[in-house]
Amino acid sequence: MDNTTLPKTQHLVVFQEVVRSGSFGSAAKQLSLTQPAVSKIISDMEALFGLELIIRKNTGVQLTVAGKVLLGYAESITREMRNMCNEMNSLVGSEAVDVSFGYPSLIGFTFLPGMMKAFKECYPQAEVSMFEAQLCSFLPAIRDGRLDFAIGTLSDEMLLQDLHIEPLFESEFILVASRTRTRGGVTTLRSLSHEQWVLPQTEMGYYSELLTILQHNHISSDKIIKTDSVVTIYNMVLTAGFLTIIPREMIAPFGSQEFIQIPLTDELPVARYAAVWSKNCRIKKSAASLVELAKIHSLRHKCQFNKLTVVA
Repeated sequence: MDNTTLPKTQHLVVFQEVVRSGSFGSAAKQLSLTQPAVSKIISDMEALFGLELIIRKNTGVQLTVAGKVLLGYAESITREMRNMCNEMNSLVGSEAVDVSFGYPSLIGFTFLPGMMKAFKECYPQAEVSMFEAQLCSFLPAIRDGRLDFAIGTLSDEMLLQDLHIEPLFESEFILVASRTRTRGGVTTLRSLSHEQWVLPQTEMGYYSELLTILQHNHISSDKIIKTDSVVTIYNMVLTAGFLTIIPREMIAPFGSQEFIQIPLTDELPVARYAAVWSKNCRIKKSAASLVELAKIHSLRHKCQFNKLTVVA
């Protein structure tokens, strides 16, 4: 390959879509191209590099070693191209920008609405995509550029050296049950080993650390149901008598008074929330603005919540 000859950006987009959709036909449909056109683009790229990139199989497509290398570069290049377009649009006064980010349920139940209202006042035409889950679910998408950033809880075992970390706030977690539960005094986790529990699904972060604590108190994994749905967690607690551990701010979702805190002698760890994004590319202006708004609104929320707690 002549080093002065570079692949076309659109060809990289086609290559990525073939990989994402799993076939030439599906990629053609998504990109409004014909299948022969997609096949020719891939052939042209293979001729340019002098390497086979994709192997067609009855079950879909498979990347060669060279294809995997190209995919990493292609994702980085197209991500930076999108960021460049966003930056250029902002320079000419255009508000046609996009931003995508992930967040945990606590954010959605607290300051997310105010944060997004302020953001849309600054970028009224911005296209925003939001996804709710635990931070570990977002890390692959952050690293390959599908997400601009994510907010979540940090723990010591998380390997985040390739990510920028912007601390936001800390939150206290509490043991929660249905109000219909017979009230008792202060209890211990170990005394609740016979109970059924429901917790968010995660492989790392705060709830991973919490699972270790529960196991040390003889609460076995068969007593714990995990789910990505916070609605399911509330419903399991409310109607099936399950226990859960959630941020203190979430004990009264949408003003509901159906949940109570069970006081513990055990000390639950405090959760550290932060915004994270890739170090491999510059965060675009719209995403950076949203992170700044998250810092402002999270601080404002904590101040208001602390005042209400003192009054109560």
